[in-house]
Amino acid sequence: MKTVPFDPQAKPATAQEASAPDLLKLLERAAGYFSLLSEPSRLRIIQAICYAERSVQEIVEQTGLPQPNVSRHLALLHRSGVLSRRRVGTSVFYQVSDTTISELCRLVCLRMAGGLQESGA
Repeated sequence: MKTVPFDPQAKPATAQEASAPDLLKLLERAAGYFSLLSEPSRLRIIQAICYAERSVQEIVEQTGLPQPNVSRHLALLHRSGVLSRRRVGTSVFYQVSDTTISELCRLVCLRMAGGLQESGA
């Protein structure tokens, strides 16, 4: 089995291993996944639906974001496989299909909240 990057139990990679095409491709995919979280509006949307399926209108109301922006971000998150959607009549409902994204957001927010408390902000 191949080693996974960032495994604290793995031995350090050699320069050749660190530049292997498979590893570089994996790191590019990971960077793309993280880029989904680089936009605060997407984080607000994910937070709004991380525990329950919601319609686009409910997401707009909960986040306070303009409907066109919400729709654009929802489409990107859906295409990336993070969200699933279903249509009921004229309404579209979204839910988180990749629970890793919710867990990752939670961990980062917990870390950031702890950092804010430590710095006195």
